[in-house]
Amino acid sequence: MTRIDTTSAPPTEAVDPQAIAEEWLAALDSAVTARDLPGVRRLFAADTWWRDIYALTWDLVGMHGADDILGVLGPALDEPGFGDLRPDTSWPATFNGRYVEAIFHFATDVSVGRGVVRLVQEAGEWRSWVVSTSLEGLRDFRVPQVSVDDAASEENNSPSIPGARRSLDEIRAERREYRDSDPSVLIIGAGHSGLFLAARLGQLGVPTLLVDRYARAGDNWRLRYNGLLLHDFKWSTEFPYLSYPTTWPLFTPKEMLADWMESYVTLMGLDLWTSTEVRTATYDEGEGRWTVVLDHGGERRTLRPQHLVFATGKDGIPHRPTVDGEGRFEGVIAHSSDHPGGDSVRGKKVVVVGVGASAHDIAQDAYENEAASITMVQRSPALVFSQRNGLKLLFGNYYSENGPDVADADLLSAANPLALSVQLAPGVTRQIAELDADLIADLEGAGFRTTLGPNDAGQAHLTTRGGGAVYIDKGNCRLIVDGEIRIQPGEIDRFTPHGVVYRDGTAEDADVVVFCTGYSNMREVVRPIVGDEVTDALATVWNVDDRGELRTTLRHSGHERLWFMATGLRLARFYSQHVALLIKAMNEGLIDPSINVEKKQELAG
Repeated sequence: MTRIDTTSAPPTEAVDPQAIAEEWLAALDSAVTARDLPGVRRLFAADTWWRDIYALTWDLVGMHGADDILGVLGPALDEPGFGDLRPDTSWPATFNGRYVEAIFHFATDVSVGRGVVRLVQEAGEWRSWVVSTSLEGLRDFRVPQVSVDDAASEENNSPSIPGARRSLDEIRAERREYRDSDPSVLIIGAGHSGLFLAARLGQLGVPTLLVDRYARAGDNWRLRYNGLLLHDFKWSTEFPYLSYPTTWPLFTPKEMLADWMESYVTLMGLDLWTSTEVRTATYDEGEGRWTVVLDHGGERRTLRPQHLVFATGKDGIPHRPTVDGEGRFEGVIAHSSDHPGGDSVRGKKVVVVGVGASAHDIAQDAYENEAASITMVQRSPALVFSQRNGLKLLFGNYYSENGPDVADADLLSAANPLALSVQLAPGVTRQIAELDADLIADLEGAGFRTTLGPNDAGQAHLTTRGGGAVYIDKGNCRLIVDGEIRIQPGEIDRFTPHGVVYRDGTAEDADVVVFCTGYSNMREVVRPIVGDEVTDALATVWNVDDRGELRTTLRHSGHERLWFMATGLRLARFYSQHVALLIKAMNEGLIDPSINVEKKQELAG
């Protein structure tokens, strides 16, 4: 377990965090400029971590210990390109009684970036406990910025050729059709991950086309069950380049999110084909291009992009167990992914299989729409915590009305390697559980089994490594405690014409049974499109690699030019900039595409 020694820490009022951070950064800059690796080592604490976020390794790499850090980063730190370390004053350095935290700028031969340093005092010296280095731009391919000086440009002072001026809508419509050219990047899926990546690529000047099977942008949220709200604070779910109004709800309703997504396509000038199905995709290694066959608006189209991105959601194909007697059941059997909720359950006897977030939301929706009865079937314990206590402790330091700009908040929250985050998680998990003690006791008393996750690591473990359900309470716990929703332990053994029989022999009448039983691995989504040979060569998506970092999604997949974008809004906002920059760097010859294949063994974990 990683511990921070605070016994020798000076009083908070005696610490000047800005001066301490500046001195440490100057020392590191001096050491790397002199190519003095022993000097770099002396700046590390005894228990030191470094997370490189695509800046020095073109990958997402968590490192622990001086030997590991210098073993991985030694070549980069030993080259004259890395340096120019200087404080970033957009968010002032702070001291929380345990460590000094500061944001800094740096550069390499080909890129620029920012990072975070967290310094602890050892033997009277301030040394790094955590360092992160995050890629934020390419030196020779900066995102253009509009300036007032542009008013003097030729473009803004010359008339068009008579009859040649067209409306912006006409120009966009022609470009979007890709009749005379191909997009460099084809993104399958126009949910938030696909939109964020397309927006980032657009700012870098990379021609990008989004395709989606739905009729409208945002339908992947708009058409889901009633009452669906985001579980995270508004600040952690804002879109790149476009912040929510100050009056935006703390927890975004699905309808508002869907409409915001649709507006985002227009405001960011994204190219999107809706009502489009991707049929096949084959890769020509010699040409470095895909041949993709699509059905778009009743027309068969073939495109030849350089990169293929699957942004169809972290979850793959819906998984629904086959239960004996389904054919005899006279009611409705659904998976959470296609359950409409709302009026469809009014007056019905509803059985919800599972205890994850979707299961709780669907059960609460059934209660609010006056279902005749509601049962939740629980096979395994779940991590449950309240919004009022859990979210503020988990995210309130950075994501709030008083927090930093979201770009700074994302950088700060991403600084720790995931392996370190999991090690530190039990303290926060137990603190939340203490505040939620009455809620947990009441749930257990009602027959609902709870857990704090393996080693009490809670959400940090369960959301990255699996092994259990997580629910942030939005009211359903009270319904369970009050007996409005019955908890049935175990599983459904078989269906009867008018209900179900559980493994313990308990029988229950039912009209609607909803399986909230998860999905296959996202890798399986690509199999029908790219075939078995390509799919089997990919690392599985999500979970973690041998260094504890997320595997395959948001990084190298094991194929030269195939990518997965699959995560929540906060992480998609942050990491979309990195994936976009990796693709741009590859297009400009700064990265050999074979790096994606070389990373396959590391990703396998």
